Amino acid sequence: MPYWVLGVIWYPLVLVIGLWTTNFCRVGLKGTLLILLSIGNITTVYFWYIDSYLVHAYDPVYMGLYITNYALTGLVVAENWSRIVVRDYAAGTVIGMVVGVILGPFGIAAFGIAGGFLGALSGYTSTK
Repeated sequence: MPYWVLGVIWYPLVLVIGLWTTNFCRVGLKGTLLILLSIGNITTVYFWYIDSYLVHAYDPVYMGLYITNYALTGLVVAENWSRIVVRDYAAGTVIGMVVGVILGPFGIAAFGIAGGFLGALSGYTSTK
């Protein structure tokens, strides 16, 4: 399956689920959207890799979609900052990114995403 098909399916899916979970923008962004957006962040790291290292193609539309996914993740974190799971997600992301500096840009992204998952997991289990 060509990787552009994932984008054609993924980004509209994120939009529809985001609109549905916010009751068509009548309520705030839910913290549970972090799961979906984090999966999108992993996917976009893969897309960045393909675009910049394998194909050497920089399409502004693709780059805009990738950045939009990261921006939405930031908005969800900002809006749900009072929840300990979200704060732990953000802290884990930053720690992972610092560790990933050793491996370059994709190490930063990979370790940042993994750190966010681990941070959220630790925050979730500590609140139970």
